[in-house]
Amino acid sequence: MKVRFYSAVLSLALIGTSVSVDATSKEDLLKEQQEVESRLKETERLQNQTSEKLILTKQERKEARAQLNEVNSRLDDLALKIADQQAAVAVSKEQLRLTEAAISETLKELHQQEELLGSRLRAVQQKGDVKYIEVLLDAKDFGDLISRFSTVSEIIKQDDHVLQAYKGNVKQLSEQRSEQALLLESMKREQRKLLVLQTRIIAESELKRKLVVQLNTKVKELQQEQFSKAEEAEILADQRRLIQNELIALQEAERKAKEEAKRKAAEAARAAEAKRQAEAAEAARAAEAKKKKSDAPSAEPTIPEVESPTATPEQPADAVTSRPFHLPVQGYVSSPFGPRNNPLTGKPEIHKGIDLVNAKGTPIHAAAGGIVLRAGSATGYGNVVMVTHLIDGQVYTTVYAHLDSISVSAGQTVMPGKTVGTLGTTGWSTGPHLHFELHKGEWAVGQPNAVDPAPYIF
Repeated sequence: MKVRFYSAVLSLALIGTSVSVDATSKEDLLKEQQEVESRLKETERLQNQTSEKLILTKQERKEARAQLNEVNSRLDDLALKIADQQAAVAVSKEQLRLTEAAISETLKELHQQEELLGSRLRAVQQKGDVKYIEVLLDAKDFGDLISRFSTVSEIIKQDDHVLQAYKGNVKQLSEQRSEQALLLESMKREQRKLLVLQTRIIAESELKRKLVVQLNTKVKELQQEQFSKAEEAEILADQRRLIQNELIALQEAERKAKEEAKRKAAEAARAAEAKRQAEAAEAARAAEAKKKKSDAPSAEPTIPEVESPTATPEQPADAVTSRPFHLPVQGYVSSPFGPRNNPLTGKPEIHKGIDLVNAKGTPIHAAAGGIVLRAGSATGYGNVVMVTHLIDGQVYTTVYAHLDSISVSAGQTVMPGKTVGTLGTTGWSTGPHLHFELHKGEWAVGQPNAVDPAPYIF
């Protein structure tokens, strides 16, 4: 949008020439004030929306953090259970190992007992009680028979007891080993369940963690957006204040112009009245002279004097050059105006200015005379100076960004070539350079008025 923003006072301040105050100047200024007010209200509305989004996002992040803490707490509790279960499994394994050792020892003892029974026990197992009968038949007498019978009976009982004990021990140990093995397997199954549950909770925790990270990023973006909107509002407020000051100055100029017009009108009236009186007196004198002439015919005729015009033609105004701006700093252009890939993000963008590379600390000069709109820090720009210019009835705004230092202040009038700061690498910058922007009109959000400075620089 082309902006027509000019007044008598601003013209005098910016280009040092006298400009007449007219209704068009005031109408354009009032129109510009309305546009700035509208943009400022829109920026404040967006800022409020961003603030509301930021509040909601922070609340969402708080809830996500609480959920993450709850999941991590469950994970900690589960880790303790797994540790206890692992300890129980270790104990069960040790008990199973001891049982296996006991079984091995019992089998060893039983094997030794079996060897003590020797061939007799094996014979009994194979042939029954034949040898016991032979022992009884070899008795010498009845008393010896009774004695031998008692001995054989006792041996048979002892053999049976040994066999039964053998079977019982083996059965008991086998059952104990089976029970211990079942218990160990049950513990391992429970442990596997806990590990599966742990894997699921870890996955849930990772999702919650990623959500918190995303919300942290969103909060930072909204905070940055909120900060940017605040800066935009400040710039628009500065522009509104400048316009208001110019309106006041314009009104004062109009008042003085009216007073001057009244004074000149009064002087003109007085001069007209004096001229009328002089003409009347001259007419009276002429009539008197004519009368005397008629009475004295020998008098010489008089020639009336004719007043020569003194007005001079108006001088035409000098035309403003088509290249009204100076180069603010010497250096090579590392990035011209137009499409490029952002050196920080690698994403395609429209570069709204030109980058001039030189040594850090090199003085930066105002490209033309004007009024400093802003001098301070701004997101992305780093240390920045914005200057408003009025040239041939057209408003321009120049931007000098990434400055190492600033030498002017807002509201200050600067002449062409005035040092506004020094070259640096503040803000979103990859190295020392001046990011120079030219806006045909005033600076606006989104830089819609930015133009390529090259055709305007001489």
